[in-house]
This record gives sequence, C-alpha cells and structure tokens, in this order.
Amino acid sequence: MDSRQIPLPLDSLAVENRQTPEYVASVVPPVDSIVDLARLALQFGRTNRITYHEDGKTFESDTDHTVMLGLVACAFAERINLIRSPALNLGLVSQFTIVHDLVEAICGDTNTLQISSDARQSKDLREHAALEQIRERFVRLPWIAATIDRYEKLDTPEARFVKVLDKVLPKLTHFLNGGVALREHGVDLTLIATVNGSQREAIVRTYGADQPEALALLLAVHEELVKVLND
Repeated sequence: MDSRQIPLPLDSLAVENRQTPEYVASVVPPVDSIVDLARLALQFGRTNRITYHEDGKTFESDTDHTVMLGLVACAFAERINLIRSPALNLGLVSQFTIVHDLVEAICGDTNTLQISSDARQSKDLREHAALEQIRERFVRLPWIAATIDRYEKLDTPEARFVKVLDKVLPKLTHFLNGGVALREHGVDLTLIATVNGSQREAIVRTYGADQPEALALLLAVHEELVKVLND
C-alpha cells in the first residue's frame, strides 16, 4: 500500500460537490459499459498480426503493436518538439495511438503486404462496419468512436504523425526477428525495396507530406532492416 500522504485539495467544497450521489450518477457510466470495454480490450489482445516477436515464432498481437506505437510516438514526438514548431500535442498523439487499430478487435488484422485493390477495399469496408459497431456498442462512452473518427480524418499533424509511424513499426519487428514474416509471405530483399519505395512515395503524396521527421525515421529503419536481411 502506498503510505505517502496525499495533500488536501485547496477547494474542499468542490471535492465535496463531486461526491454527491447526484453528481456521481451523472458522470459514472453503468458498470456494464466499462465491463464491455474491458472485454473489447482483452479481445484486442487476442488479435494477432502477421508479424512476430524476436523469436520468430510468437505472433505480435494488436496490443503489442499499440503499446509499441504509443511508446515510440510519444518518445519521438517529445524529442522533435525540442526544435519543431508548432509542437506536437503529446496527449493527442497518445490518444491516437491507443485507438488507431481498435476496430481490428472486431474485424481482425489484414495482411497488407502486396495487398490487391479488391482486398484493400474489403479491408476498408470491414473496418468501417467495425467502427460503427463500436459506436453503437459504446454510445455511453463516446470518446472511443469520436477519437477514431478524428484520427481517421488525418486533419491534425498529430494524426498524420502517428499514421506515418504506424508504417515504421512492422519494419522494427521484421528487424528484430530477421525478417521471418517477410520470408513466409514471399517478400525478398529486392521486393521489399520496391514495396518500401512505393509506400514512401504514397505517404509523401498524401498524409505524410508535412511529417519529414517521421519519414526520416521510416527510411532509417528500412535501411537497418536491409542490413539485417543482407546478413
């Protein structure tokens, strides 16, 4: 138990007002909503990606990916905020990383390596349906769907920053396990250079044009991955 003394708030009347039954009833959602959200989070943790842990055998889960993205994005944003103006809002960056793939708890992850246009369209439709399910299921907790909406609009620098970094992370896992998933899916050294080049060009043309720092990291990680695959 934490034995540290918690200082009394200066405005004790305000605290007392927040302890009234009327106030509590107005802000605390029904417990079943929170239980259902916990259920969704556990389901999210059971959703596997095609990528692996360092052992090349244990699948990376969507929660592994989400925690990794949150750590990388916030740490990197804080670093570049020392010289970047305007600065990125770390709170918003963190919120976007938490929800960016949450729909996959319902519709599953999709392998986008060499994905066809038809498969991408199917992915988009399934993810949209999953988002609408989340919106209806958590109508008493509207932050979830609203934050996904805000991220998907990509109309803030923070959303675009997170979106670019999301493309960096698979390269990190490939680097850490020596490219096991790449080989399993028929992606050799020549092809990965082509895929990465096309990916970077598409990002620059669309949401990543104003994110040079994240794009630089994307290129740097790709170069390190190529070194590993060459060994």
